[in-house]
Amino acid sequence: MRLAPVLGLGLCLLPAWVLACPTCVERAPESSMRSALLVGAMLLLPFLLVALGVWAAIRAARGDAKRSS
Repeated sequence: MRLAPVLGLGLCLLPAWVLACPTCVERAPESSMRSALLVGAMLLLPFLLVALGVWAAIRAARGDAKRSS
């Protein structure tokens, strides 16, 4: 009797594609160029985020300096 709620909760937590048939979920492999672009983007993203933070800090510091003068 307690198995039904646990099973229902487990099925709700699974993504829908897990329940699909394997032929419905099959995808073509990605091209090597697209994979290389994705890896490059993932490698550059932390540097871009740090640069954005530095730019925002400098801009905020300039704004504070202008307001206090």
